[in-house]
Amino acid sequence: MRIIVILAVLLTAWAGPALAQTAPDAARQSHLDLAGRYLELTQGGDLMKQMRRQIEEGYGDSGLPVDQRAWMVDNMTEMFANVLETTILEVQDDVADSFTVQELEAAIAFYESPVGRSVVRKQVDMNSEIQEVMMPLLVPRMTDLMEKFCLRFDCTALGAAAAKEDD
Repeated sequence: MRIIVILAVLLTAWAGPALAQTAPDAARQSHLDLAGRYLELTQGGDLMKQMRRQIEEGYGDSGLPVDQRAWMVDNMTEMFANVLETTILEVQDDVADSFTVQELEAAIAFYESPVGRSVVRKQVDMNSEIQEVMMPLLVPRMTDLMEKFCLRFDCTALGAAAAKEDD
């Protein structure tokens, strides 16, 4: 029993300073909270409904049976939601560092308004359309770029690395 008490005291003594060093002060925490709210409004929330609709549309012409298509839509939506949630947490510090409190408060006020919510929904749709247009444009350009690279530099090592990845 004494060993457990000693370990508890040692862990408390060791963890206490570590927690105190990593805990943000009240002003920083408020700034981080604003950054989190901004990210939730611009990247999360109702946008998952839109994402689900886009995923459903993407699998609509896949030829998969209804049950398989539903499974893919459900699981892809859940996967994207989890990735988005983690991403928001990961970039919250960066957003707080990039935007002042006043900028975040103004952006939040805008994105909480009906016009702001409409802008976010339209941006999601536009981003999807932009990606659809960009992909066919990128593939031949990337191929051309790599050909130019290999003309200028020795691509033997690059080719060997790619072949090794395929194994």
